[in-house]
Amino acid sequence: MDKDRGKTTAAIMAAVNAYLEEEASAALARAIPVRKPAQAMSLWHVSGREEMMRMRNLWQRRIV
Repeated sequence: MDKDRGKTTAAIMAAVNAYLEEEASAALARAIPVRKPAQAMSLWHVSGREEMMRMRNLWQRRIV
């Protein structure tokens, strides 16, 4: 009778331990968001916008 009780206790403890580990890994997976890779910016757009801002600044200096 004691042998069966020991095996049963060991089986219950193993099941509870496996459940707790699974819950911990699931919580960790939910906590870390998966990031998308950032899209590469076109330098042509950036430099064009910068040039437009530079020309506007020059016009503002002339007017004021």
